[in-house]
Amino acid sequence: MNRAFSRSVLAAVCLLAALGSALDDEVATTGSAAAYVNDENFRQEVFESALPVLVDFTATWCVPCKEVDPIVDELASEMAGKAKVVKLDIDDSPEIYKQLRVNGVPTVIFFNEGREEDRIGGPQRREIYEQYLTTMVEGGDMLDTRLEMLLQDKYRQHFIVSRELADIEAILPHRPDLLVEPFADGRTPLSVAIKRPSVRQKALIELILIHDPHIALHDLMGIGRCDEFLAAVEADPDLANQPDPDGATPLWLGLMGSVKERDGQCASALLDAGAQPVSSASFYLPRAVIFYEDPDLLRTFLDRGMDPGETDEQGMNTLHLTTMYGYLPLVEVLLEHGMDPSTTNGKGETAVEMVRNQQQRREELWNERGMLDTPEQQAAFREYQEESNRLLAMLEGART
Repeated sequence: MNRAFSRSVLAAVCLLAALGSALDDEVATTGSAAAYVNDENFRQEVFESALPVLVDFTATWCVPCKEVDPIVDELASEMAGKAKVVKLDIDDSPEIYKQLRVNGVPTVIFFNEGREEDRIGGPQRREIYEQYLTTMVEGGDMLDTRLEMLLQDKYRQHFIVSRELADIEAILPHRPDLLVEPFADGRTPLSVAIKRPSVRQKALIELILIHDPHIALHDLMGIGRCDEFLAAVEADPDLANQPDPDGATPLWLGLMGSVKERDGQCASALLDAGAQPVSSASFYLPRAVIFYEDPDLLRTFLDRGMDPGETDEQGMNTLHLTTMYGYLPLVEVLLEHGMDPSTTNGKGETAVEMVRNQQQRREELWNERGMLDTPEQQAAFREYQEESNRLLAMLEGART
């Protein structure tokens, strides 16, 4: 269940301040900073622009965006008269965000003569954005630029895990080793794909496997070859708890590798083989467990010693996460297990406050976007409210 899109409507206030005056017909800048485009003027300012355009899809709550935004601001000033460099706040302009199938922020998309030339997700070095713009301005070959960028490990990793499979397959004739050549740090495209859950993860892994890559022992768990890994554990029990070079435990890899099939049997078998249900490095185990939305699997991990009070990088424990995702059956299990709903997250909110704040934001957002105008929309909102109120009652009942 994806509820992240309803997080913040306060971005619109910042947007209005940033816009200030109307965009110029050719260069959308306000001083040295990139100005904002929106759903209403996107066609005119981007699709119909006579100049190449860079659009930075961003959001005020997005931490990685803070790395990209200053670069975009600099380029807006430096490329004035040659290219248009603008931003789009996805909270203020969700229609374009959805229409272009942008899967997250920050994402930078390059347009030329009304067509998309390429897109880059996640923070990259300034030179990457600059080179793409320069190629468009000078009328160069974008394929050559893309191949040059793919020589850099960080960009190749991004390309493999974020691009459509058709884009990857189009590059393979020009770069046959794209999906099998190890990166300089010893990681492989397969190991990177296993650790990046997405709607296309399974298809990407299958595409990589077609090209006969080297498969590390830990990656067996991530691709569902559980029996082979368990055989290795039988010979060397220490392997059950030995993290891979990135710090991901076999248990985490087994959960995330099979989450698309909702099959927790592999992880349960690894628990039986001696794996300890603990997080390591940046791989937070409770999140992997709750993705299954399976109360029995959660109970198994709790019974085996998983700490539900452990927090992730945002100060969220297991109860906070299940509350945020609206997983009522899992919330019930955690409350039965004795979790305290008055514990606060990294923002100082209790689980009850999280629900109430989310209710308020959701209603404001739906009203602002005219999403409560029809009987069908109103019925959908009532259904959300009923579910949300059940969650509140459950949390408040445990608190008293």
